[in-house]
Amino acid sequence: MSSDSAFIRIIRIKGANGAEKMLEIPAKLDLERPKRPRTVFTDEQLEKLEKAFNDSGYLSGGTRAKLAESLGLSDNQVKVWFQNRRTKQKKLESTKEPTKPKEEDYSNFYRNYWSAAAFLSNNVVSS
Repeated sequence: MSSDSAFIRIIRIKGANGAEKMLEIPAKLDLERPKRPRTVFTDEQLEKLEKAFNDSGYLSGGTRAKLAESLGLSDNQVKVWFQNRRTKQKKLESTKEPTKPKEEDYSNFYRNYWSAAAFLSNNVVSS
């Protein structure tokens, strides 16, 4: 293991069998730092974000900055919201059940089928 403690932090843990293990972790990885609290968006913010998302699933940097400013959010918060919303959209689309054809779709098919069959039978070129 490296002895350069300025860049490496060593943590001792006990494994499931009781044996002690030493892990080397980069010192810059701050494990004790508290997590940033989750952003709670207001109804008005969500409404405007959803409208912007429905207009276009992607925003340019300038548009995103203007939207963030108008909502009182950081540019990064808007960027992450859009990333998460696109992921949600993809998940919703992938879990949708395939739609079954409606009964009238079948009747249109058969009507068109029989119309085509009648047309072909009347216009057969004899060989």
